[in-house]
Amino acid sequence: MSRILVTSCKGGVGKSTVSAGLSIALSRLGKRVLLIDFDLGNRSLDLMLGLEDELIYDICDLTSGRADCEAVVHLCAAYPNLAFIGAPFRYEGGITAESLGDALHRLEEVYDFDYVVVDTSGGAHESVALSAPVCDTGIIVSSQNPTSIRAAEKSGLILDEAGLSEQYLIINGFDMQPESAKERAGIIEMIDRTRTRLLGIVPMDVRLALLSEKGKSVFDGEGGNARTAFENIANRLCGTHTPLLAGFKGVKRRKLLFE
Repeated sequence: MSRILVTSCKGGVGKSTVSAGLSIALSRLGKRVLLIDFDLGNRSLDLMLGLEDELIYDICDLTSGRADCEAVVHLCAAYPNLAFIGAPFRYEGGITAESLGDALHRLEEVYDFDYVVVDTSGGAHESVALSAPVCDTGIIVSSQNPTSIRAAEKSGLILDEAGLSEQYLIINGFDMQPESAKERAGIIEMIDRTRTRLLGIVPMDVRLALLSEKGKSVFDGEGGNARTAFENIANRLCGTHTPLLAGFKGVKRRKLLFE
């Protein structure tokens, strides 16, 4: 079971949207995926997945022993290979890296997941320090905003200090318009500044936020470049060579985006 931590030292970059989109894309490839909302005290993924009325127990109940694996794991009816564990509405402490690691081991014994995606809190939060030691891979989410790029650099250092050296960058909300490309950080510049290997880019799509508010994902309704982006990222994680902009439609002057 591969454990993936999703993080960013800056809020508002779409970290939870990336966690949900990536998890759904992996599940659509036939992979058995567990998505854990580890945004302690500020949960949101249950709303994005339309599961807000089904949650009784959360990840804290599992780590503390108040509930077993079957009680906290919720299957997503819309995505047969996707399961979900929610975060507490109010976090009062008590989780340790050891108790989280033990909970993940118990989940491995009960279920046969291929991937566990852990969506952490924004900023240099306790949730990152707790989950980094028990994960295999760290995904840092950044936008093209200068403060977001600086936060991505800091995120990499935090993961380094936690011993999580396998790190990737996902650029979210990327502006694909050539008219504004020279005014914003390009792909190569972001890779250089964050010193992190690029896993994929998710283009700007106003529908993402609207769909999340309705408990839907980019995989509901009509397709688009954002959906294609998550599919490409999932393929790369599974070891399939997939060009960065494969399948993207309506993208002109692609070379300009890398400058």
